[in-house]
Amino acid sequence: MSIDAAVRARVHRLLTDYLGGQSVPADLSATPAAIRSGTAVVYLRLVANDPPFVRVFSPLLRHLECSPQLLRELNDLNGRLNFVRLFWRDDSVIASYELMAETLDAVELSNACDWVADAADYYDVRLREQFGGELAFTPPPASQHPADTPHGKMEA
Repeated sequence: MSIDAAVRARVHRLLTDYLGGQSVPADLSATPAAIRSGTAVVYLRLVANDPPFVRVFSPLLRHLECSPQLLRELNDLNGRLNFVRLFWRDDSVIASYELMAETLDAVELSNACDWVADAADYYDVRLREQFGGELAFTPPPASQHPADTPHGKMEA
């Protein structure tokens, strides 16, 4: 299936605007755009389908075996999250959100990217603590600054 050139151009322009003019791959159906969000990475891909759609997704954790406990946790999170869904596939936990490409506007794209980024950056570290796996990026070292510790006390 092919994607209309006008749809390709609009999605590319919307994403470029969302990223504040940063470079975006020329063909988002061949190479997804990557956006860092804390310890997570969010990708945006234009998918040739009838009708075409935009998939915003993040592999929260990689190299993670599936378990009944993991699936129960993901199911519980899906019951609480709006719009974003979490699932296990190919040894990874993935957050995903799909949008219709032909009617996509700036607000929809911004919301989808922000929601996936927020969910991925929040749940990746928490799920890794419970189930293991690899993050996209290493978290920064814990701050020992008094403003970042309870009651302003440094840990020994």
